[in-house]
Amino acid sequence: MPFFGDMFGWIMVAGFLIPLVMTAMIIGVVVWTIRRSLPAREDPAVAELTRRYARGEISPAEFEV
Repeated sequence: MPFFGDMFGWIMVAGFLIPLVMTAMIIGVVVWTIRRSLPAREDPAVAELTRRYARGEISPAEFEV
């Protein structure tokens, strides 16, 4: 591998990889921040069970199961 044999080759590889890694990290932080700021999604089954309990269609014992 003559390309990696000298110092210039490694500088070229680092010059390519460092911006690539930094871009991936910035995108990751942006995605993580957006996902944390969104409200948590509630399970549709739990939401329906809560509505039925609020309307009095099921008993507290059935709601807890």
